Amino acid sequence: MRGYFHASLYEIEGRGPDLSFDWNFNVRFKMLTAKAATAAMATLLLASQTPGFAGSASAATAEQVTESAAGETEQQLGLTDNEVPEGAKISSKQASENILNLFPLLKKATISYARFDSPNSFPPPDYKAWDIGFELREGNRSTGFSATVHAVTGEVLSVHLPSELLEKQVSDSETKLTRTEARKQADEFLYKAIPNLKEDGFVAVDDQYVNNAQQSLFGRTEYTYSYQLKHEGLVSEAETAYISVDQSGLITGYSRTTIGAEYPSSKAAVSAEQAQQKFEEQFDVQLAYISEDRFSSRKGQKYYLGYTPKNSSVIPLNADTLDRINSLTGETLSQEVSQEDKPLKGSVAAFTPNTGSKLNAQQAEKLVKKSFNIPEGYQLDYSQLTKGSFASPNNQVWSLSWSNRNASVSYMFMRDISAQVDAATGQIYSVNIYQRMMPGMEQEKPETEVKGKTVTKSQAEKLAVNTVISLVPDASKQFRLSTVLELDDARTFIFQRYLNGILVKDDTVQVQVSNDGTLNEYYALVAATPEQLPTDVKPAISYEKARATYLEEFKLVLSYSRYGGYSMGNSESVPVGVKLAYMPTRTDSPLTGVSYEVLDANTGEWKSMYGSTTGAVQVTTSDITGHAAEAALQNIVQHGVLLADEQGRVFPDRVITKGDWFTYLARAINPNMDMYYSGDGDGNLYADITPESPYYQAVRTLIDQRWLAGADSETKLNPEEEMTREELAVLLVRILRYEKLAGFYTLPSDLPNLADASAVNNKGAVSLSIKLGLLPSIEGRFMPARKVTVAEAAQVLERLAKLQGKTDTFMSGNRLY
Repeated sequence: MRGYFHASLYEIEGRGPDLSFDWNFNVRFKMLTAKAATAAMATLLLASQTPGFAGSASAATAEQVTESAAGETEQQLGLTDNEVPEGAKISSKQASENILNLFPLLKKATISYARFDSPNSFPPPDYKAWDIGFELREGNRSTGFSATVHAVTGEVLSVHLPSELLEKQVSDSETKLTRTEARKQADEFLYKAIPNLKEDGFVAVDDQYVNNAQQSLFGRTEYTYSYQLKHEGLVSEAETAYISVDQSGLITGYSRTTIGAEYPSSKAAVSAEQAQQKFEEQFDVQLAYISEDRFSSRKGQKYYLGYTPKNSSVIPLNADTLDRINSLTGETLSQEVSQEDKPLKGSVAAFTPNTGSKLNAQQAEKLVKKSFNIPEGYQLDYSQLTKGSFASPNNQVWSLSWSNRNASVSYMFMRDISAQVDAATGQIYSVNIYQRMMPGMEQEKPETEVKGKTVTKSQAEKLAVNTVISLVPDASKQFRLSTVLELDDARTFIFQRYLNGILVKDDTVQVQVSNDGTLNEYYALVAATPEQLPTDVKPAISYEKARATYLEEFKLVLSYSRYGGYSMGNSESVPVGVKLAYMPTRTDSPLTGVSYEVLDANTGEWKSMYGSTTGAVQVTTSDITGHAAEAALQNIVQHGVLLADEQGRVFPDRVITKGDWFTYLARAINPNMDMYYSGDGDGNLYADITPESPYYQAVRTLIDQRWLAGADSETKLNPEEEMTREELAVLLVRILRYEKLAGFYTLPSDLPNLADASAVNNKGAVSLSIKLGLLPSIEGRFMPARKVTVAEAAQVLERLAKLQGKTDTFMSGNRLY
């Protein structure tokens, strides 16, 4: 897929190259139809063709999720044998052997099932595959996972080793590979994984284009590498590989995309010169406000002015006709999609925010029913107040779900209505009707299904516009209709936000109107606030200069463009295929690079569209050079533990608070803590750690890690208090699980050679902290009441990281997230 894969979808949080997702909706139902899943992905593809397209969230997950509990009887779905089913050329036994040859570590697991042509593959492949299940069991607890093998070629397509297996791999080696060194391991594995791969048969994607998560200070260090494979010497979008390698050189994951469809000739009917000429004639750019860190939930993130390609400027050109290629169908892209940013004119009252007290679930439901038709028989059966929604990361949002328990067994699992409502303002962020189906059931259609469009385009547009005006603040002034997508069973209207006459990247509203005039999908994302925008709206670089710069940097590459495999609405998906195409890309960039980069309108620098994706924080600190703790400070900055301000300052000699320490610890575990996610509850963790607290996420992370005592709404944590060295020692002992051991060291003699041993209250914690080298004495004194600085905290964190694998408990056998 092209570069907007994870960037624009309203309710998706990408998790890297395994293409798995975490949704902010009710996930009580674990199985979805492949059709529903492909509908969501079809919307994603349009993001690369449609400015600001928010995407459909009509599917909750790509795969079936299985859960096992102690004592639960599990049904074995089949084991491997030598039988070769119709459509395959290898048996399940051979498929399993191929997996074990690549990943011998899996011999420690048990094969639990073998499925042929698994219906849960996503998107639906056009080839046959073996899905081999594995199980790790420890006592009454079991972990299940699977691997995929091409049933015709025998090539392994997907394996990801679970953390439960990786945590047991204890190495005595102190060797820690750098990213460059680990790449050699990945390159060697690629040749092993793909038989007959030629030396010039692939292109290694530069690290800046790979969605590597920020590496954590604590835990396993893992690098991910991406490759684009070639067919007949040309790079193919349909043939990719991702390889994950940890710092010891162990291959921890591998995934491979391919297709079964035949490739067209590699000879273009139109010359490269003709293609370049048409590309330059049609290419255009537009000025936009772009977030510096699109997926961060931190308050106060800033936007900058950048030039981005306009409309369909970077869509591949058919190498035989020079027509733009529709990524959904492979056909010529219709020019009727664009609406030229029509202003909104409606006949309803503008949105008015709630100014009273926080809404309860019933009040939120009432607001949804006021604007959307909840069919008769559907009852609200799920409501949860959460903080951290993608649409509103710093506010509390009601997640609601309705179902019809009186419906037929098959139909009730097909239609499930969900919504998200801001508990403070009453703004509706999403409403969606899922299409669900139980495993093995044929999809049942309602008797009242409408055949053909009974609502005209004009009528549907009027309904969509009125919906936006009534539900989105200042919609008439800030939004314009940009795109209309004609589906078999509905129309989708996409609205783009503008402030100061400038497009706001990714601030969009999407409304889907079915053939009978029913609103069945609605998503609103309005993230930017005026104070986040640059004050000067006139860029230093002119439009003409920006367009010329793009054309100087961009080139057309003859390659294979992928299409199909997805559907919109309830229509059947288009078969997967490839077209020979001229694809625009920056010099020495992969095919997807064009969608990730933007030209800064003031500095002229090329920036990543959605912040750093290299897995390392690129910050130049301005106030640590020459500091005694410079190395430790730089290390934790690079690992995303300590965040510099806009001037690159970290204030190394500033005294920290307990809340600062909690935040450092949480970010040492998960430096991506600021990414949007749903999961914060509405209750207080402690008396002074409410959902509105800036420390809420950090404290919750530490509770989950058992580094803080369980939540107690009657106890204060005092996060604003400055931290002393003795308090830090006590917290370190808690992290190491040595609280009881520390109780054996209570005498001054347990702190030999310390002049101020009598001043220490918790002698056990201090003794252990000194013995482990975490908090050494200072000139023969511990100074228990001395305040801890940023620099000292950095040194302690770095020492703590080096203890991994050297103690019985710290970071041993526990999952990080």
